[in-house]
This record gives sequence, structure tokens and C-alpha cells, in this order.
Amino acid sequence: MVKGKKRNVLTDEEIIRKLEELGKLVVEKIMREEKPYLEIPLRTLSNTIWDKKRRILMLGPKKSIRSFFDINESKKFMQTLLMLSLIITARRENDYPTIRDLYYTGKHTLEYIDHTGRKRKEETWDSQDESNAIIQDIEVATGILREQMGIMHDMKGKIVGNMIIRSKGHRIDLTKLGYGAYSI
Repeated sequence: MVKGKKRNVLTDEEIIRKLEELGKLVVEKIMREEKPYLEIPLRTLSNTIWDKKRRILMLGPKKSIRSFFDINESKKFMQTLLMLSLIITARRENDYPTIRDLYYTGKHTLEYIDHTGRKRKEETWDSQDESNAIIQDIEVATGILREQMGIMHDMKGKIVGNMIIRSKGHRIDLTKLGYGAYSI
């Protein structure tokens, strides 16, 4: 038998609280009339540290700043808060979306008037790769894996029939799902 450290398993409430903390940091800056920004650990080779004891690569201390008022970062700032909101909403509703579900749920066109008075349009994200990267940023910023957040990488299939399963403490009666089935 291999002995090791117990994994730190977070409850649903703890996960929601940790996700909300990231958004609350932005709100607190706004309430103090400071420029809102997010700090996201850099996921680059130059920001990795080899942990000899645990024999794993870990992220180092370098962080990128996503500022609402930086024209080069404002879109990523918006995308991060949008995705954070989608994930928190899904957790509260006991929904387990795929990364593709989150991409389509958050994809829409923002219309605005620019500083010259011209009407402009901007997509929330241009590709799923863009939204996937934001999910990874939220993972490293909160220390919560996407699976813990209830985000499924991909639906592998569907099941239906005379069966009751348990998933994350929930009892799911597959006979009640009809034609919709249960995604796995």
C-alpha cells in the first residue's frame, strides 16, 4: 500500500467561494475608485520551477496584469470576468458544462460607440481556443482544477435506461431523462 498525502478535496461551497473571491477583488478595487485589474500567474516555460522534493514542475511567481483600462488587456479582462461568471452560475445551478458549452454560452457580439462616435462590434471570443485559455487562466488564478469547477473537457457519450448512478454526491435516475439522456 502506498502512503501519501491526502488530497485537498474542496466542497461545492468552497469552490464557489474561491471563484467568487477572484471577482470580488475586482469589485473591491472599483469600490475604492482604483483601476480594476486581475493578476494571472504566467503559464510560460520561463515561469516554471522544478520542485525536487515532489519531482514536479510548478508555476513560479511571475504574473501578468489584466487591466480594464489597458487597451491591450481590456478584452482579456472582460473575457476572464465573463467566463468566471459562467462557471459560477453553472456551479450554483449544479450544471456540469463542457468547455464547448461554456464557449457557446459566452459567445456573443458586444456593440458600443468608440471615442470617435462610431458604432463598433466586438465578439466576446473569436475561437474556442481563446475561451479555453481563459478557463486555464482561471484554474491557475484560483488553484482550482477545471474538473473541480464542474467543467467537463468533452462529452464522450450518452447513457439512458433503467439505471441509477451517483455523481459528485448526486443521485441521478437515468430512467427519468427520456430522449435527452445523460452525457458522460
